[in-house]
Amino acid sequence: MDSTACLKSLLLTISQYKAVKSEANATQLLRHLEVISGQKLTQLFTSNQVLPSECLSCLVELLEDPNISAPLILSIINLLSQLAVDIETRDCLLSTYSLNSVLAGVVCRNSTCHNDSVFLQCIQLLQRLTYNVKIFHSGANIDELITFLIDHISQSPEDELTMPCLGLLANLCRHSLSVQTHIKALNNVKSFYRTLISFLAHSSLSVVVFALSILSSLTLNEEVGEKLFHARNIHQTFQLIFNILINGNGTLTRKYSVDLLMDLLKNPKIADYLTRYEHFSSCLNQVLGLLNGKDADSSSKVLELLLAFCSVTQLRHVLTQMIFEQSPSGNTIMGSHSKCLEPTMALLRWSNQSFNGSENCSILALELFKEIFEDVIDTNNSSVADRFVALLLPAILDHLQFTEQNLDEALMRNKCERMVKAIEVLLNILYYE
Repeated sequence: MDSTACLKSLLLTISQYKAVKSEANATQLLRHLEVISGQKLTQLFTSNQVLPSECLSCLVELLEDPNISAPLILSIINLLSQLAVDIETRDCLLSTYSLNSVLAGVVCRNSTCHNDSVFLQCIQLLQRLTYNVKIFHSGANIDELITFLIDHISQSPEDELTMPCLGLLANLCRHSLSVQTHIKALNNVKSFYRTLISFLAHSSLSVVVFALSILSSLTLNEEVGEKLFHARNIHQTFQLIFNILINGNGTLTRKYSVDLLMDLLKNPKIADYLTRYEHFSSCLNQVLGLLNGKDADSSSKVLELLLAFCSVTQLRHVLTQMIFEQSPSGNTIMGSHSKCLEPTMALLRWSNQSFNGSENCSILALELFKEIFEDVIDTNNSSVADRFVALLLPAILDHLQFTEQNLDEALMRNKCERMVKAIEVLLNILYYE
């Protein structure tokens, strides 16, 4: 069955189920959804054509039906979770279909029947959808969702829902002043703070970073935050975050620890504390070591953090010195090193990534090279950079070659962005020379 016929069949099955909600029609719809999910046919929905859009609209509409069965909810959520892996599709699900509000409604409706499977799948999908997205408290069902999350996090004993509830609430709080204001006004907020603080001693680093992220969003300028982020305790907090970043179990934990540290760096007082943190060089060296990994998402977050360090002049200088001190000689050949590469080689590897899903890493690595040479220019310390230039220059010149053929619009845009970044690095090299 071709893609058009597959989508038409799904649309017909949805229509039949909506007209007559019989067990037979529900079973038939489940079978169609399982086929699409199982055969990884989710790419059918990534276009902006009418038929895929109509199918998505109908599926989201089904989730709003209070009488829909749990197996059908889970099957639809499973399909939508696969779609949400693609960033553009995820944004579309949020902006066009208001999926965050719809899923919040599903959670709130099912809170009375205690279907943990529905809860878990809904909250995990909501966590993926709302990561690094600003969510307004005034959105449909968001108030009720926040209440549910806080109640569940505060309950004892914890269960398998506790961690995704913490992660989702961390997302909702991070960029939304309205959500923060709403939570701070709750009668039980002090009790909730105590619960979050107790999670800082949890055995799961993911739970710790989620709790610390929520606390930083809600209390950084409050009395509770003064205890966590005061000069007397901030070094312990730094050590905790770096420990999570370096030893965290998985990309998700690393993402949240990087985001937390980047948010804290925006506070001038905390940025100043970090410049005086005695273990910063040791931690930075371990952070640079994370670039030896093969996971593009994880390395992308590490590069974002290194660029955030560059926003603080003293930290940028420490980073530059560390990279220069560990730079190999200019006649080094890529691939001739052991698994643990020097930071320079690891950065070069990411900057030279082909168009295979690591495009963001390439641009971030080039941006970091630019920052490093700006530090050389600002400190008038060009002598230490000579070996580095000999290694970097051939790679930068390669970026200015346009040898790729038949690139689509997105890859063409990325190639041009790489070329612009390479030119900026080259200009800094020429200036210091």
